[in-house]
Parts: sequence; C-alpha cells; structure tokens
Amino acid sequence: METDFTTSRLTGWGQTSPSSARTAEVSRGDVAAFIKDSNRRGVLMRGLGRSYGDAAQNAGGVVLTLKGSAQEAVLDVEAGTLTAGAGVSLHDLLKVIVPRGFFVPVTPGTRFVTVGGAVASDIHGKNHHVEGSFGNHVRRLTLMLADGTIHEIGPEQNPSLFWATVGGMGLTGVILDATFALIPIETSLCTVNTIRCRNIDVLIEEMSHGDDDYRYSVAWADLLATGSRLGRSVLWRGDHTKLAELSSKDAANALRYQPRHLATVPPVVPSFGFVNKLSSTVFNELWFRKEPRRKEGGHKS
Repeated sequence: METDFTTSRLTGWGQTSPSSARTAEVSRGDVAAFIKDSNRRGVLMRGLGRSYGDAAQNAGGVVLTLKGSAQEAVLDVEAGTLTAGAGVSLHDLLKVIVPRGFFVPVTPGTRFVTVGGAVASDIHGKNHHVEGSFGNHVRRLTLMLADGTIHEIGPEQNPSLFWATVGGMGLTGVILDATFALIPIETSLCTVNTIRCRNIDVLIEEMSHGDDDYRYSVAWADLLATGSRLGRSVLWRGDHTKLAELSSKDAANALRYQPRHLATVPPVVPSFGFVNKLSSTVFNELWFRKEPRRKEGGHKS
C-alpha cells in the first residue's frame, strides 16, 4: 500500500529502550491493507506513548497510530455510555462529555492517553480501590484480527477474546473503537481533602482506614526523607463536587470545563546540574511544605 512512512525513534514515557520503526497515522479503513502488506516484523498500533516502559514498539517493523475525532464519539445519555474511536484521547473526550454531565470512568496520571491505549493497557486511576481498572467499564469492543476480519466482542460476547484484549497490550489485534460506561457528574470540580503525613506509617494508617469513604485517593511520598520522616507524604482524597456545594454564582457554570495547559518536559533531562540529590531534597521539602497540614473541602478542577 502506498503511504508516506516516517522512520521514527520510539521510546516509552520513561525514555528508555529506544527502537526505530516505520510510522504513519492512518484512518480506520486503511488498517487491513497495512496488515496485509506488512513485512515479517508485522504491524503494531500505538497511542500517545505514555507507558513508562517499551510498550508499542516494533523495531524494524511498522507502527501505526489511528486517526480519530472526539466530535465523532457517540454519547448515549440514557445509558450513560460513550462509543469512541481507539485513536481519540481522553483529553479530547473530556472536553466533549464534561459539559454534558459525564466523566470518564478511570483517569490515569495523564489524560493524554487514547481509548485504544486505555483498553490495551487496562489503565488504572486514582479510583482503582473503588471502581477498578478501565476494562471493568468497557461494554463492547470492535477488534480487527491479523487476518483482517472484524469482530464485535464484550464481557458476554466472545469473553475469552475480550479479556485477552483488555490489558493485552495490542497483541490480539487492532482495537478500532470501544463503548464504555461513564460517571455522571453535576459539576466539573472535585471536592478534595488534603492531609500531610509525617511518615509512611501515618500514610498507611490514613489510607487503610479512610480510603473507602472516597472515590479518589492519591499520595505523593518523599523518597529522600530518612529516620522518623521516612516516606513522609501528602495524601489527597476526594469525589466529584455536588451542585449543592457551590454558590449560586458558581452553580451557573457548574459544568464549564477549561483544562489547564500543561508544560512540556524536555525529552532528555541532563544527569548533571539541575537534577541531583541536593536539588531533589530542596524540591521535596518545598513540595511537602506547600500543602496544609489538613484541609477539607477544597475545590479543584
């Protein structure tokens, strides 16, 4: 098949184990032809490359990314589900569904992951202790096998292939689209409680006896602290803010969603100068101290 391939150096988010492959962005209708024309190294699909390790790499072969648009996603308001192409990012989907009163069922450390990547990696989020990983919320997948045939699969329709695909890292075939359940929300905010924990023992105690009361829970730990401060942490827990918690002024725009622009991290960080034990210790001290000892009811987007 004629296409404009680019030879690309690919790594995961951790910038380790680089490899080179021929890459291209393709539409759903072209995938079968690429599979048919591939060399012995085959074809592998790739999302936005946010896995830390060497996922979605195919040295000497072909690596494809699927085109997709959040505007083409189908929201079933009554069923509370969304059908979206595998190449669409959660970032773009949130801009569509949050103003409609819905949120994705699982959000990992970054919203810049694709639907296909979320299924293939069976991503987990800060609500894992309550609602499990992304695959728990998937109702249906469209999967193309290596022979080019397309199959509709789900927890009850060809379940063995479905569960091999969820968390299967793209090795069972090409995920073309997915239907998954959403979380209904009343506002675009989260109500967050913050606790500073003086060491790892306090953190474990807090999480063991309080996490079940919250949908989301995440902690940052200072891995350079020693002695009685070993593992000192900041614990954030919360849930989606209810409309009744907002003032009448804020309630008028309760579902307004304007995600903040995130700074870009350079692809290579030098091992000298900026990042060393001293600078990391100073950063950790500032990061720990900037949070209140205990705060309840803060609102964050």
